[in-house]
Amino acid sequence: MLWLGFCRSHYESYWNGTIHRVQTVDFNILHHVLPTCLSQMILAGRDSDIQNVLNSNYGIFGIVVTDPSGQEILFRTNNFYQKESWQPRLSVNFLQSVSEPYDLLTDPPPLAPQFVHNGPRMDQVSKQSRPTGRVIGRLYYVRGVPPGFIEDLAGSVFSNWIEMRGSSRGYILLTLVMIGFASSFIVMVLWRQRVLQLREGELQSKEGELSLRRKALDHLNADIASQRKRKEWLEQESELAYQRALRIREALLKMKEDFFVPESVQFQQEEPDIVVRPPLHKASSLIGEVEGLLPELTHNARVLRSQAEVWQTYCQQLESRQAELQRLLAQRSTVAPTGRAAGIAEAYAPPENQQSTGKFS
Repeated sequence: MLWLGFCRSHYESYWNGTIHRVQTVDFNILHHVLPTCLSQMILAGRDSDIQNVLNSNYGIFGIVVTDPSGQEILFRTNNFYQKESWQPRLSVNFLQSVSEPYDLLTDPPPLAPQFVHNGPRMDQVSKQSRPTGRVIGRLYYVRGVPPGFIEDLAGSVFSNWIEMRGSSRGYILLTLVMIGFASSFIVMVLWRQRVLQLREGELQSKEGELSLRRKALDHLNADIASQRKRKEWLEQESELAYQRALRIREALLKMKEDFFVPESVQFQQEEPDIVVRPPLHKASSLIGEVEGLLPELTHNARVLRSQAEVWQTYCQQLESRQAELQRLLAQRSTVAPTGRAAGIAEAYAPPENQQSTGKFS
């Protein structure tokens, strides 16, 4: 529809603009020279020369000579340009409806123009003078009838595009311009669609990366929870070991007090009737072995307590790293490539096969 609108505008500009102004200039020239020429030829009886003059416009527009009353056509333009336009309409009644004023052919021939156009863009004419001689005829000017819009457009489309003459030039140029504009618009739409597809793919990749980071965060939270449980278990074990060591130590001290009798007590005879019996048995070597184990038990308890403190520090570091990872996830615009999610998960993983340095003997 847009192409047809432009073509219609070109049709109006060419036929009702350019061609109309050109014919106005031609008629203005003919008003100055043709009445004198044709009057002399009619008086001289040169009918063939009169017909040649009327055919000199190639039939683009019509020139008609009638009798003085305008009721009989004496001479007319016989040829036509490309095809008939105004020729089928030519008649005495049609000449009466022509807008262009007619000139009078007189004897003697007129020397001054009878009508003058005020400008090529104006159809109004100014009457200059009226001849005083005997009227021998009338001279009519008939404008060419432009073809219909559809007819002119179809003739331009199916004509030779290389020649490009008349209105066909404008139609062909408009067609090429519209084809170029449509091609540019299609390319722009396809390019925009491609950009949207790329952005959609980038968004999907970022969503995948965010999902991986969320999984890494969940794994880290589970690891932190397990490490907390292990820390609590180590604290309980260290406390139990420490309490066991204290109880063993108290038991050993009590056993030492119960089974060891000082030598000064053996020689005290408070009552002569009472016979002091010898000690039940000497200090057992088991007590010495247990006393030898006390330092090692104490050392193991201290080692367990130090390990609990180390695990507590490690859990605090994991909690700080978790907070940092959550801050990085919040800044999606500055996220790193997808491959770093696995590296972060591996970096935050606890050391494997870690064994306690302290063991109970």
